[in-house]
Amino acid sequence: MDIAEVSRRTGVPASTLRYYEEKGLIASIGRRGLRRLFDPAVLERLALIALGRAGGFALDEISSMLTPDGLPKMDQRRLDA
Repeated sequence: MDIAEVSRRTGVPASTLRYYEEKGLIASIGRRGLRRLFDPAVLERLALIALGRAGGFALDEISSMLTPDGLPKMDQRRLDA
């Protein structure tokens, strides 16, 4: 799905999606013209990012809690704190 569709489905502005990609939080799978394309699994990853942000975590902290393939790798002690 293209960046506009991801933005529409998640409510996350395209500029934020591009920033998240720059920070390594999400990754596009290609392009259609000038538009980035994303795997549908990015929706779940964005939900995890939103959850982390709601919990008060910084983007760098959230990045360290996610594996490159999108799975959570969270330190239980850190979450408890």
